[in-house]
Amino acid sequence: MNKSFLYLFILFFSSISSVFGQAISIELEQEIERRIQLEINPSLSIGILYPNGEAAFYNYGQYRSGSTLPDSSTLYEIGSVTKTFTATLLSQYLEVDLNTSLASLFSKIDNKTLAQITLRHLRDHRAGIPRLSDQFSPKDWSDPYNGYSDSLLEIELQKLSIDSTVQWQYSNLGYAILGRVLEKSTQQNFESLMGNLLQDASMKHSVLVHPNVQHPNLAEPFNSGTEYSYWHFTGTSRYAGGIISCTKDLINYLKYQQENHPLFQSDSIYDMIPTGSTALGENKLFYKQGWLIFRPEEQTEILWHNGGTGGFTSFVGYNKKTKLAVVVLSNSLSWINDIGFKIVYSDFSLETPQRTIAYELADEIEQGKVKRLLQKYKQLKAKEYPDDLIQIYWLERYFFGQKDYQTSNQLSDILVESLADDWEVMYIKGQNLEQLKKYKKAIVAYQKALALNPKKELIQQRIEYCQQPPKR
Repeated sequence: MNKSFLYLFILFFSSISSVFGQAISIELEQEIERRIQLEINPSLSIGILYPNGEAAFYNYGQYRSGSTLPDSSTLYEIGSVTKTFTATLLSQYLEVDLNTSLASLFSKIDNKTLAQITLRHLRDHRAGIPRLSDQFSPKDWSDPYNGYSDSLLEIELQKLSIDSTVQWQYSNLGYAILGRVLEKSTQQNFESLMGNLLQDASMKHSVLVHPNVQHPNLAEPFNSGTEYSYWHFTGTSRYAGGIISCTKDLINYLKYQQENHPLFQSDSIYDMIPTGSTALGENKLFYKQGWLIFRPEEQTEILWHNGGTGGFTSFVGYNKKTKLAVVVLSNSLSWINDIGFKIVYSDFSLETPQRTIAYELADEIEQGKVKRLLQKYKQLKAKEYPDDLIQIYWLERYFFGQKDYQTSNQLSDILVESLADDWEVMYIKGQNLEQLKKYKKAIVAYQKALALNPKKELIQQRIEYCQQPPKR
């Protein structure tokens, strides 16, 4: 990656801020500059919507190699912010009652569990289904939703089971199912349904099919300071995370929500669903009708949603008390929620993310030093470098997807070192050993994964394959 951007820090903003006060405080400005310099966020695009309907835009860093400053039309993958669009479509186009069960909508699928799941359950993440189905096994883990289809969704529905003890559980699969229900109900496809909503919300720059990588306004994705891959959502996975947008359009989207969504217009929100999360404090995070709700104090309700793909993060938020709205987009896996919250709620405490071990490992890989990644990891851990296994996980998935199995196998060793009791980690280890044709060792790893998750049929399938691999 071109390091010249480390010292690039350019800020454009509208004179509107002088009228309503400095929305980007000196403290926040300094924190953003620090993240840009450390490559934690190669670029940041921020849009702020003021109570009088005027907007201001702030842009930092570079969104493409060559010191290219982003602007309000720079496109980023927005990931799960897309779910708020899908929830909006449900309220506008769904021609069946939200209490309708999946069994009646997918009558050809023989799975009694579907009778226990309603569309309302799915919308509200209360169906008790996992984030991803047990059948989800991408061909390319560096671009995991590319190739997802209606036929795969039906297979997932046939084998779907629920956890009835769960009160609230976030699910990408749930919103993929909702997308398919919308299509069946309206006889329209994703482009038509979402296209209508984008038009209604005056989102002229956003796209529903990933543009060519050479598109001049498309930001490049990064993870741990190294270039990553774009995610191409296909099939109904697009309803969970497929929109590509910009700050200008998402500000228009928040205007649209203010004008049309009851949650944005109500004085106070009732019947909110507790998420059980303590990430923002005890009993402060709720959910309703497609939106997360942060209630930091009795009189303050912030409607928000975030999103993340392999190399992008996004945040949209609206403080109902102050009528201030914000959009924050970045071409990095590093979360930016705190920046968004700080802008709409000044008492929120900023985080200070650091360069983690994953950044140093990415540098080693970039320099071709891939044979001793585990040893490098241990050395950095001993020096108390900040650790982030999620970033290392996505680095491993990227190189595995790129078929660089020597590198991904080294990274899988690091995951095993830290999470040997995690079935997915052992499954990943087995995948790498299988691709390296180390079948006996792969079987051992898969057997450990199966012992940790006996219901995962794919693990048994890989064991059977490795027991009798094809002769080459």
